[in-house]
Amino acid sequence: MAGYESYQKAVSEESERKETRGEGDAHAEAVAFVEKHRDLFEQYARGKVSFAPAPEGLNTFAFDLKTNTIYINSKFYQSLGLSDEKTSFATLHEIEHFLEKAQLLSEAKGERVFEGYLKKIQESKAFAVMDNCVADVRENRTVTGKTHQGFSEIEKKCYQEDLFKETDFTKEPKHIQFSYALLREARVPDEQCRVAPEVRAKLDALKAIKGTDGASLFEVMTNPQMPMSVRLKLQDKFVWPMVKELLEKDVEEENKKPEKESGEGKGESKEGESKEKGGREKKGKEAKPDPNKLFKDAYTRAEKKVPNAVPLEETKKAFEDWEKEQRENPLERADKEYAEKLGVKKDDLQKYRQIVESSNKIINPETNETVIEELRALISKIISKRLKPSLAPRYPMEEGEDLVDPAHLVAEVKAGNLEPKVWETWEVKERRGKRFGEIEITLVCDRSRSMDEDGGEKKIEQQKAAVLMMEALKEFSDVCDEERVNMEKPLEVRSEIYSFQSDSQDGVPLKKMSKELGEKERVTIAGILSNATGGTTDFVPLEAINRGLDDEMKKKIAEGDLKKIVMVFTDGGSDDAERVQTALEDLRVAGVVVIGIGITESGRPALATYAPNARLAETAEKLPIVLGELLKEHLKDL
Repeated sequence: MAGYESYQKAVSEESERKETRGEGDAHAEAVAFVEKHRDLFEQYARGKVSFAPAPEGLNTFAFDLKTNTIYINSKFYQSLGLSDEKTSFATLHEIEHFLEKAQLLSEAKGERVFEGYLKKIQESKAFAVMDNCVADVRENRTVTGKTHQGFSEIEKKCYQEDLFKETDFTKEPKHIQFSYALLREARVPDEQCRVAPEVRAKLDALKAIKGTDGASLFEVMTNPQMPMSVRLKLQDKFVWPMVKELLEKDVEEENKKPEKESGEGKGESKEGESKEKGGREKKGKEAKPDPNKLFKDAYTRAEKKVPNAVPLEETKKAFEDWEKEQRENPLERADKEYAEKLGVKKDDLQKYRQIVESSNKIINPETNETVIEELRALISKIISKRLKPSLAPRYPMEEGEDLVDPAHLVAEVKAGNLEPKVWETWEVKERRGKRFGEIEITLVCDRSRSMDEDGGEKKIEQQKAAVLMMEALKEFSDVCDEERVNMEKPLEVRSEIYSFQSDSQDGVPLKKMSKELGEKERVTIAGILSNATGGTTDFVPLEAINRGLDDEMKKKIAEGDLKKIVMVFTDGGSDDAERVQTALEDLRVAGVVVIGIGITESGRPALATYAPNARLAETAEKLPIVLGELLKEHLKDL
């Protein structure tokens, strides 16, 4: 991971850090810790989260769901014996906890799911321990997947040297043994924990649950891409019933012990109540064991084994503040409702609007006009050239079809002028366009991992360019439909979008070729283009486009009824330039216009691969401008 080397250097410089601050200086230490590691945290979060030291008096982590801010208190983990570098790993872990919750609240009905989730945690300590263990597997998988191998070693040391130094859990209640072993064995798989036979049977039963593709249920549940809402559903259906069954056995066994042996949950009883053994509260004739009190000591120990840096009280407070703002902000509420209606996430909808606003402000330096206005002017010109013959009035005239000024006629005749100009006639003016009646535009976007380098600027500008094109083509298609009855030769505009990243979906369009380009589709595509993780397999979409050309389409292209344009973005050399050029030759022979657009100097190989139709956007921010110029160039003859 970029930035890991500088982080490791900072850690080594303070490997022998002295504990010189007292408890009263905890805030100062939190400030120092955040500033020391800010570059690491910010690069990891990629702008999704802001960081601030915990304010004085807050001895744990906390977060603000309204501003997406995490408050960090390094003393929380250091008090558990974790070193500076382990505390840094734990902070990345907390970032993932936060992002999971924020993502859940962005979903339709996510607020209701989150509220129910908090209620379960509050009511059952057993559920809380289980949930924390399962979530920890997911968060740690995410952190190690996003970072350098060194962080995987740090995580392993956390479990082996600090949190689960001992792997014999048989002294704990069985339901806690299950959760402990589930976590530790998932993260340190080469070391099996010692648990009761009943617990091992449950662990084996869980591991045996697999999908039709052979994937382990637990692997799927804790996959970094798994939404929290789905994880909770799977957890409730498969994991929690196992924990509950073990919990019931624990309660039964605890209540069978002689009173002097049953030490869990003992304490002072409230006034008017008497305590039975096993944490049973006696109220009249009813008597029901309370597991939270029965296993109080075990849950206290669990707080150190699977620490929750953000206490339930802080989580509830953050949620309540978020709810209050949602109620008080009508625009946010309206966006959420509209996003639910569309079937997209509110954040994706709002992000799309921001990109549209940004792309609408892109100025072509050669004309000093916005690219979108230039495209609108071109669309208007294309439509006007295709309108049916129109009648242009010539007025006034000595003769014509319509008498438009009778009073003036009488006056002129009395004055002796027998040919006054009081008539109006019409002149037919021909305004015709080219023969093309159909146009198909395909955009192929680059999702190779290099697009995410240098802060992801290339990826961001590609998003803008794609949004610019989608908005322009949507407007073009709509105007063509509106003016269809007024055009002598109607024009239909269709579009499709592909992307490539070395996976099985490279040959499947993100948007199939059609004139429809709804808002949900546009928002979804923009969201997909925010991820770039693969290789440069640009030849796959080109081959798929070529396979889609049938004889009828080739005939339309040859006869001038269909104009087909393909534009390919790429920021580097193709993984197989020969396959690209073979596909280009077939497409161009069929009359398809294919243009390669290299992004920054790293995309210069596209000039040779896609020659002679290739352009270079020397800087990422020029990409939308280059796209706009190409659209104008290849649409002007319509």
